[in-house]
Amino acid sequence: MLTEKTIIIVDDEFIILESLKIQINRIIQSHHKVEMASSGEEAINLINELHQEGEHIALVISDFNIDSFKGTDILLHAQERYPDIKKIILTGQADTKLIADFDEKYGIDAILGKPWDFGGIKSIIETIN
Repeated sequence: MLTEKTIIIVDDEFIILESLKIQINRIIQSHHKVEMASSGEEAINLINELHQEGEHIALVISDFNIDSFKGTDILLHAQERYPDIKKIILTGQADTKLIADFDEKYGIDAILGKPWDFGGIKSIIETIN
């Protein structure tokens, strides 16, 4: 039996969340689900809730600049609960040094610009199927 895996998308722009969800749903198998958060606080709470419920989060895709949070804060929070989690940062304008430092210390599976390349997201998602 396959274990259901969860993908979390974090962005404060509704159009980004919806676009990513549609694209991801084209790729994932039926035993996966997609959750969305529109703020850093909502993302942290969602990660905590899913962790408490014993759900397996396989991937977090987070905007780099999201309200009072950085996407790296959200990814680190997720990684502390799920050490093998895949991590993607989305950015239109970001502090590349901060992202590079985070990548060096914790690893990032992809850094994707806005607009993103569908193939970049697809190749990572296929590794969790």
